[in-house]
Amino acid sequence: MNTKKTFLSITALMGLLLSGMQSAQADVTVVYKMTSPDGSGAQTVYYHDKQHVRVDMDSGSHAKMSMLKLGNKVYSITGKVVQDMEQLSKMMAAMGMGRHSGQATGHKGHARMKYTDTGRTETIAGIKGKVYSFVDNGRRHEVVLGEDRDLQAAVLGVVEIGKVAGGQMPFTSTNRVQQDASTIKSMAMLRLDQATRLQSIDRHPIPKSKFTLPAEPQQMGAACRV
Repeated sequence: MNTKKTFLSITALMGLLLSGMQSAQADVTVVYKMTSPDGSGAQTVYYHDKQHVRVDMDSGSHAKMSMLKLGNKVYSITGKVVQDMEQLSKMMAAMGMGRHSGQATGHKGHARMKYTDTGRTETIAGIKGKVYSFVDNGRRHEVVLGEDRDLQAAVLGVVEIGKVAGGQMPFTSTNRVQQDASTIKSMAMLRLDQATRLQSIDRHPIPKSKFTLPAEPQQMGAACRV
C-alpha cells in the first residue's frame, strides 16, 4: 500500500511539474517601430514556440503583409492570398530571379560584424541594454542589445523566417543585425540607430487565429496568372 501511495504521489508531482513547465512557456508579442526618410512602419512579432511564429509588417507605403511559420513551412499572407515561400523561391530561381540559394539561407553573403561596447546603457520598453557600435559598408552605426529570453526567442523566430523568405521580407537590414546580435552574449536588439526601436513587449496569450492561414496556399501556376 505504501508503495502504491508513493507511486501515486510521484505521478501527481510529475503532473504538477509538467503543467508548471507548460505554463512557464509564455507567449510573447513584440512590436518594433521603423522610421526612415520615406516614412514610418512597424514589425509585430507573435511568438508561441519555434513552430508557431508570425511577423506582421507594415511599411507604410506598401500593402500590409505577414510571414507565418508553421512547423518547417513559411507562408506569406497578403489579405487572403497565401503563398508557400519555399515553392515561391524555387519558382523564382527557375525563372532566374531572386537571390542565390547560399545568400537566401543567410549562411553566406555577409560576414558577422564586429561590435564594440561603448560602456553606455539604455532602458527601452522596460529592458536594460548595452549600447554597441559597429561599422557596416563604411558607415558607423549604434545598436542597443538587451538580455531577455522571451525577446530573444521572438527575434530568433524572425531570423528563421528571414532565412526562408530571403529578399521577399522587408527590413532585411534589421533582420541581419538581429541574426548577428543573437550570437553575442545571447542578446536581442532593442534599438538600431534611430531607424528601429522596440516599442513594446507583451507576454499575454496570443489568439490561435494569429497562427491560422486565412486560405489554402496558392498553386504557383495560379499565382503567376494573377
